[in-house]
Amino acid sequence: MTHRMLALLLTTALCPISTAGVNGSLETIGDITVLNLWGNWEEMGYAHGYLLGPDQKELFETYFLEFAGGPGNIDLARLFLDAYFEIPDEFRSYAAGMVSGIADTVGTWSDVYGRDLDTLDLYLASAVPDISHLIDAGYPLCSSISAWGEATSADPDLLGEPGIARNLDYWVDEDLVLYDHHLLITYDPDDAQEWVSIGFSGLMGCLSGMNQAGVNGTIDMGNHQGTYQTSSPFVPICMALALGLCREDFDGSGSCDIDDLLEATTCWNRSNSYDVHCTGAPGPSHPGEPAIVVEISNERGTAVRLATDEPAISTDRMILTNHHRVLYPPVYCSRYTRLLDSLTANPVVGLERLWVLAGCAGTKTIPGLGGTIQTMIFMPSQMAMGVSFSDEAQASWQKSPE
Repeated sequence: MTHRMLALLLTTALCPISTAGVNGSLETIGDITVLNLWGNWEEMGYAHGYLLGPDQKELFETYFLEFAGGPGNIDLARLFLDAYFEIPDEFRSYAAGMVSGIADTVGTWSDVYGRDLDTLDLYLASAVPDISHLIDAGYPLCSSISAWGEATSADPDLLGEPGIARNLDYWVDEDLVLYDHHLLITYDPDDAQEWVSIGFSGLMGCLSGMNQAGVNGTIDMGNHQGTYQTSSPFVPICMALALGLCREDFDGSGSCDIDDLLEATTCWNRSNSYDVHCTGAPGPSHPGEPAIVVEISNERGTAVRLATDEPAISTDRMILTNHHRVLYPPVYCSRYTRLLDSLTANPVVGLERLWVLAGCAGTKTIPGLGGTIQTMIFMPSQMAMGVSFSDEAQASWQKSPE
């Protein structure tokens, strides 16, 4: 990687593949598959299902089946989701369109399950973080680092603006089927702002994403898992983050900023435990803070972590692994310690350094367990990203980003 990274990110070679009459197209940027969607939510869902129906069906019949531990566990998770979750209207329409798109290409009948795949299956596949504790799947070891102000002022590309490095760690199946289904989706909804989501085929919502206002959000699992109360319906965390990114002004403050992600991820009841790293334009509730971490626990509620909660690395750098540090007393994490030691020794941060830091926190994939499968850099002020996906030959952080 060189100091020309930003120029490379902004001058990619595109290879479009489109289908007439469908509100979507596929293209590739290097080895990154990009699905472009536009229109209303049902039209975007239909295009997703139509263009990638075989991928979605394969994931549900192989990857998700292995993750859940068999059809019986999937049936139990479906019952739990149906009883305790509320799906926002946008994603009900999206899922209905997706099922229609799958039906028109590969068909919805599954010999594996002996039934047609339906919208509840799609909700379930998009609520893996919310139901993972039900099947004792452990929690993925995601990580992220944000820096701004003095930390990035010397970098010729960031010039004091925020930069974020992010590792997505996820459960990976024995046959590495998930590696074939990495996906970056761009959305241009009729009734909302443009946004992008980096995830997998068939995922509705957002694990890692950014919108046209330069607001960025990423989800890590928290370390206090479990669901102890069901006082009101849950909304899947990936869908909540997506709505915070795509709605013009989720919290009604008059601007689109990181407070919209704070409100979107905390206004509904939450199943399980999460840490959400939000970066971009500061919101009125935390002026002057271009990065916050929203800590969420079904047991204890929510809290906001600020850079001042990590005084060892000054007030313009933040580290997030999977551990609450405000809701609960912090616990030891080797990845957090490595990142802390590195930033303490050298507080200067640029694009190249962010990628190196991501590598310091990356974990090698173990089939049947998981590891780091996606690494990315977000530059909200520049409206740019660098993205890399793991494959059988190389881990994501070992590659140069597209």
